[in-house]
Amino acid sequence: MAVKDFASAKKSRKRFRPSKVHILIAVAVVALFSVTLFGCILPNYASAAEYEEQTSQLKSEMAALDAESERISDSLSDKEALFEKIAREEYGYCKPGEKVFYSSSFSE
Repeated sequence: MAVKDFASAKKSRKRFRPSKVHILIAVAVVALFSVTLFGCILPNYASAAEYEEQTSQLKSEMAALDAESERISDSLSDKEALFEKIAREEYGYCKPGEKVFYSSSFSE
């Protein structure tokens, strides 16, 4: 009897057939998903190429600045003279016993 009930239940069940509205909604959802996906991904590919270009440009600038920094650090090997120059020019210091004269004829 159980086999008979299963067979009759299987026959009596109706198969789902999507209507045109269901198909239209599914197509709209897939289209919206595709547009959103490509709208987010494709601009990122273009900006990734720009970032790569900027990265290579910044790396070359950084290499040039490193070379300049190396050149400057080599030229500043005499740190005592550098400190004395900065102290005199920027802070107005002088050596003990030294007399500094300022001219008032030039005004800035």
